[in-house]
Amino acid sequence: MTADAFDRFARFYDLDYREYEDDLPMVMELAQEVEGPLLELGCGTGRVLAPLAAAGHRITGLDLSPALLDVARQKLKQSGYAATVTLVEADMRDFDLARKDYGFAFCMSNTFMHCASQDEQMNVLQAAYDHLRPGGLLLIDLFNPDIARLVQVDGLTELADMWVDAETNVQCTKWSVRSLNLAEQLQETLFIYEEIFPDGRVQKTVCPFTLRYLWQGEGSLMLEMIGFEVLEIWGDFEQNPYGDGSERLIFLAQKPVDES
Repeated sequence: MTADAFDRFARFYDLDYREYEDDLPMVMELAQEVEGPLLELGCGTGRVLAPLAAAGHRITGLDLSPALLDVARQKLKQSGYAATVTLVEADMRDFDLARKDYGFAFCMSNTFMHCASQDEQMNVLQAAYDHLRPGGLLLIDLFNPDIARLVQVDGLTELADMWVDAETNVQCTKWSVRSLNLAEQLQETLFIYEEIFPDGRVQKTVCPFTLRYLWQGEGSLMLEMIGFEVLEIWGDFEQNPYGDGSERLIFLAQKPVDES
């Protein structure tokens, strides 16, 4: 996981996620239940962060990619909410912020899975724990590893999306290629963005990354080893219990009020 790998996404991210708001009501609801500042791990271009700022929350957004943070910064400036947001360029596997009293930390849209080993994922959980106040909440949003589906798409080139940028009139086609490593719980993913510009020029941008998926029991044990109490495990953004066939694997954990 390097900044360069995610910098390549910056031009495409907002259009790629242009219709994706499924997780926002859940995050908004949880944010309303806690006092104090919020912390987003892997905030990207501010897809989740910006609506929270608009709702009046003070929030810190942390990301490894300067290009993604630049987009978030411009978006917040244009919307007038920059004053309530602190953006930090840092690695969520190893960060140390001045304040350690966050009431709610969250990591959305499989971002946690970009940490490609169990040790790296444990480092993220430890860093989050260290920055939460006693009683603070942590939300981790992952896809549910459907092995049948993962095997089905292994090695295939799939048409993932198509759109036209209304501002530039650039046509973009997105392809995805996935390779599965069952033994290591890894899915190597390649996003290919093919752009056709109004003058007929064609440009291809390749974005490779690795995801390490988790199992329910493994995720719970990792959280508990750090010191968290697992409060809920949900299978969707409507907060239905996790079970066979769930689309998501969402952990809600709490740092104990009494750490002794």
